Amino acid sequence: MSTRAERSADKSLNDRHTKILKELMARVDNRRCADCRKKDPRWASWNLGIFVCIRCSGVHRSMGTHISKVKSADLDSWTPEQIANMVRWGNGKANQYWEYDLPPQIDPPEK
Repeated sequence: MSTRAERSADKSLNDRHTKILKELMARVDNRRCADCRKKDPRWASWNLGIFVCIRCSGVHRSMGTHISKVKSADLDSWTPEQIANMVRWGNGKANQYWEYDLPPQIDPPEK
């Protein structure tokens, strides 16, 4: 069982993480799903460092946790490691990496 001080520290940490995630989601490159470009993604693959919509989060979950680790940006608790990876990457940087060899005529549909 946790002490009051531990619960308070956890809440404080969660509040900081929530603030960081909101700031990250407000960035221009993170305002659309990294995969389908739908507006206002509320989910994230924290090991890939991307924000995705709910539909694409299901696709990422079906890939397995050895490929993509999905969390809700609003509802779940985050560890410092997970937050650090989201700060390190973001949709723009991740898509530059993962879509580097994508032919220019192939573009995900806008939703």
